[in-house]
Amino acid sequence: MNFLIIFEAKLEKSILEVLMKHFKTILVTTAIMALSMATAHAQYVTSHAKIAVPGQQNGLYYSLPRTVVQLDFIVEEIELLEGPYREYVYMVGADDYVSEDGMEYRLADIQMSTYAEADPNATFFVAMNTKKSEGMEFSLTPKGILQGVGVEKPSQMEQPKTYIIPNPPTDSDRTFKYQYGSNGTRGKEQLARSASEMLSRIREEKIKLITGFQETAFTLDTYRQMLADLEEMENEYLSLFIGKRIITTTVKTVYITPTKEVPTQTIGKFSTATGFSTNYADSGTPITLQAISLNTTSGINGPSPSAVESLFYENKLFYRIPEIAYLKVSLGDNVLLEKRETIAQLGALILTPLGKTRMSLDPNTGQITSMGMK
Repeated sequence: MNFLIIFEAKLEKSILEVLMKHFKTILVTTAIMALSMATAHAQYVTSHAKIAVPGQQNGLYYSLPRTVVQLDFIVEEIELLEGPYREYVYMVGADDYVSEDGMEYRLADIQMSTYAEADPNATFFVAMNTKKSEGMEFSLTPKGILQGVGVEKPSQMEQPKTYIIPNPPTDSDRTFKYQYGSNGTRGKEQLARSASEMLSRIREEKIKLITGFQETAFTLDTYRQMLADLEEMENEYLSLFIGKRIITTTVKTVYITPTKEVPTQTIGKFSTATGFSTNYADSGTPITLQAISLNTTSGINGPSPSAVESLFYENKLFYRIPEIAYLKVSLGDNVLLEKRETIAQLGALILTPLGKTRMSLDPNTGQITSMGMK
């Protein structure tokens, strides 16, 4: 009795393995048959790329766009250099000074922009019946995004933005130009006092120049150059006491694709001690992007996701009505940036008749911008 039970179990398992092995073949064959039956009666048949059978039918693939959010984090990397006369900073009456060499970081700005790319979850195959087709022209972008049917002037796509950073500091910025060397008779405190006296004289000359005390008629260019030279000398002598902060500006770019399933995404971390990082294991405060849908397309009754991915549609074409979303970038609980944007993939997929029609689509959103009959 036990032998028969074991034998039956093994037999059932073998049959299941055979069915699973050939399941994909059966599924593909079924799709081919369904597509063939549909194209026999229709000029065009649209299906999702997941069930399309390339090579078995004449046609083309096209994609609708999805919106990518580009965040450019402008980070200042600040190299801290202690001044040679730091312990005598009281001589110049300064409270803000560099106490020791090191590094610190500052999040100076955030730039947000969006651009479109082909959406793999909204890629379709249009099968064409060569006997019934009238040679309608499909216009696609180089990314494979549909931008028109039967039209000659496609729309323009938005491109990723670039942020230009200023020139980096040079090695000369890291030196202290007016640091005196000891001649064996003057100690460090005396050198510091001489530097503070020079700083006072520079400031006096600066005030005289501004107030016109010299009563000399300088040209405007000469006046500006003299003032700039005095300010440079003032800053250099002051740096002997308060030190220097050498700033290098860098741009850390992150690309995020908002989804309905994950409205809030952690995109990196930031710390004044270590800077910006996309490694979640690093220390720092999390930076998040939250995409809050404003439900501008919630009332549209489109096909369900399962229907989009599993059915064939005769003489119809998918397009998209995009959603408006409120985007919020936060550093911990602190909101850094808020902006309203059009997010294509949060919207609704809709079907439109395809036949003797001409239409233009926005390659950035997938929305129909114009439509007419031939």
